[in-house]
This record gives sequence, structure tokens and C-alpha cells, in this order.
Amino acid sequence: MSAKILRQKYNREFAGMERYSAQAGWMIVAGYVLQISLAVMTGGFLLSLGPSWIVVLMAITIMVFIGTRFRGLNNIIHECSHATFCKERTDNWAVGKFCAMLLFSSFSDYRDEHLSHHAHLGDYDHDMDLSGIKDLKIHEKLTFWVVVRHLVTPFLGRHLPYYLHLNFAARDGQTYLIGRLALLAVLTVLVVIFPLTISIFLIASFVFAYSALNYWADCLDHAGIVASGDDLVASRNILAPRGLRAIFFPRNDCFHLVHHLFPHIPARHLEASHFILTEDVIYRSRPNAVSRPSSKQPIERVNVFPAE
Repeated sequence: MSAKILRQKYNREFAGMERYSAQAGWMIVAGYVLQISLAVMTGGFLLSLGPSWIVVLMAITIMVFIGTRFRGLNNIIHECSHATFCKERTDNWAVGKFCAMLLFSSFSDYRDEHLSHHAHLGDYDHDMDLSGIKDLKIHEKLTFWVVVRHLVTPFLGRHLPYYLHLNFAARDGQTYLIGRLALLAVLTVLVVIFPLTISIFLIASFVFAYSALNYWADCLDHAGIVASGDDLVASRNILAPRGLRAIFFPRNDCFHLVHHLFPHIPARHLEASHFILTEDVIYRSRPNAVSRPSSKQPIERVNVFPAE
């Protein structure tokens, strides 16, 4: 298998990459929480201006932005499930459980499901990540109408039963269960005090924008190719402009093929690792790896791992 060849060639080079300290990790989490808070307050100010088309358009933009910040927290959970966010495993578990608490999720459940996704990619009997959304047919070969269906599915709300789950189990521990219940209580009080602002910019952003972005991300990652059986073929990179990636693919989420080939690479190094892999003829010949496949000259290597 091509993926096995690449792993044998690059595993040693990609081993031991720098992870965040616990302090840096918590600061990144705080940054996402701050962005969400400021966006909600900005949305509340917009609503005070009164109804207009400009206000509506800006409000929708803020809702989508908040959904992307929720995705940033979710991507940190993903990194922590691989123990690639912080240096110490215990810090990864703590950060992951805290972020899962903020999203009314369970880190332990997520970790088990996601690791099965890497071990059994596209096998609906064992890939718990994709088996839960089997009915949405992400495995179907991409045709014009299949792409249209994936685009409109969130607007019809068909994805909600598969992507909207509030987990109040205690598998992460009593502390995080109490935290989720306390967060729900605070949210309830805020809805009473600021009904429109909280309903639109927190609840609706979470229910509709965040879930839609998660669904579309799964489509971009695997739609039409997941049944191939080879990790090199079953995932794709999305090489969007850097500014667009920072908003819609937080934490280098767009380099999903690199992640599936080398799940031990910290997200902060996925882009750099992608450029190293483009030196390899197998990798750079894949359309799901690079935007313009080539088997000719390798891309010149640069110093992509600067000292901390």
C-alpha cells in the first residue's frame, strides 16, 4: 500500500515534533473562548441598531464565525485525543475534557470513536466516527448531484440528528459533568437576561453553524473516496488560501490527508510536513494531496521547523 511506503520513509523524520507546553495550550483555548465572547458581544451590539439588511448579513457572518471558533475548540479536542496538543499526556486529557465540556461533549467518547476511525477508516462495521453518519452517504462517489446534496443537506437540517448531540454522561469524571451542568445553568440565565443575543449568537451558532461546518468538513475530508481502503487515497487536503484556512480550517484542519498518514504529527506542524511530503513522487502525484499533481521536479525543501 502506498500509505505504508510513505510511513516507512517519513515516520522517523516526523517523530518527536514539538508540542505546546501546558501554559501555551491553555492560552490557546482561552483565545478561542475570548473570540467567541467578543463575537457574541459584537452581535448583541448589532442587534441594538435595529433591523436592516446590513444588520442581518453581519449577524449571519458573526454566527458563522462563532461556528468556526467552536470548530477550533473541537479540533483541539481532536489533537488531545492523539496526545499531540500538549507535551504531557495528562495535560492533553485535561485540556481535551475541558474543551469537550464547553461543547457539551465527552472527550473519552470522542477519543474512542476517533481512534477507531484511524484504525478502520471507511469500515462501517468498525469505524465508529463514520458509522454514525452512514445514512448521509459520504462514501458515495462524487457526482454533480451528490455534491449538490452535500451542499444543501445542512440547509434542510438533515444532518442535525447525526451531528447535534449533547452528552451529559459522567465518563470524563464528575467534575466535568458538574461543569457541563453549571454551564447549562449559566446559559439559561443568560438567555433570560439577553434572549435574542444568546439565542442567535450562541445557541443558533452552535446548533446550526457549528454542526453544518462539521458536516461539510467531513465531506471535504472524505466524501467520495473514503471506501478506498488506502489512507493515501481515502482522505484529502484542502489547500485553501492561508487567511481562509485560519477561519474555516482552524488548527490546520485542512491537511487531513497528512493527519491520516501521520496522526502523531502535532497540528501546528501539518502544513510544514505537507511541504516536506511534496518532495515525494508518490505523494505529490495524488490529486487529493496537492492541487496540481506532479511526478516531475520535487519542491525545494526549506527550513520549515524553526527553533522554538
